[in-house]
Amino acid sequence: MSSHHIVRENQEPALLIEDLFLIDEEGLGQLLEWSPTIVIEAETVDLLDARGYKFDIVFTKKFINDSQENLKVISYDNAFLRTAIEYLIAHHYKAVNILTDQLDVAYYEPYLEQINIVLITKGVRYCFVTTGFTKWKPAGERIRIEGLDADEKNMHEGLIKIGDNEYEMEKDGLFVLKFSHVKYILIGEKIA
Repeated sequence: MSSHHIVRENQEPALLIEDLFLIDEEGLGQLLEWSPTIVIEAETVDLLDARGYKFDIVFTKKFINDSQENLKVISYDNAFLRTAIEYLIAHHYKAVNILTDQLDVAYYEPYLEQINIVLITKGVRYCFVTTGFTKWKPAGERIRIEGLDADEKNMHEGLIKIGDNEYEMEKDGLFVLKFSHVKYILIGEKIA
C-alpha cells in the first residue's frame, strides 16, 4: 500500500466508546491509526479531552459546550449504544468497533444485517459469526464463544472446551463452528 492511500468518508470503521477503561492506551492508539469517526457519550468528553484525543460525535442527555471544531452534538433519550448504532447506520457507516462489556448477542442482532459490529473488551476482540464459520489457528491458541444456545451439540470441530465459554485449539489447523438454534454467536480472540 502506498503512503498516498486515500480514505473515503465512512470507509473505515467508526469507533464507538461506551467504556474507555476496557482498552489500554496502546490498543486505543491502534484503533485510532486510520482516524475513525469517534462516537462517545457526554460523560466521556472530559476523559478524552484530558488525553488530547479529538472526537467527532457526542450523544448527550443535557447541553454540553461543543468547543471542538466540527463536533456534532446529538441529543438522545434511549440507550446510548442502540441510539449511536442506529445513527451510524442512518449515516451509511459499514462498520463500527465498539468498546463495551455488553456482550449479549440479542442486543446487537437487529443491526447485524446493516452494519459490521466488532466488540472490544478487556483485551478480547469479539466478532459476530454465523454457522459454518471456519478459521485457521495454531495449536493451543484460545478463543471465547458467547451466545451459544445450551442445547447445541457437537457445535465445534478442532476445539477442546477448557472452561466456561473458553476453548483451545487441539492442533494447528482449521476449526469449524456449526450451530442451528441461533443465527449469530460471538467469537472472541485475544488482542495481540
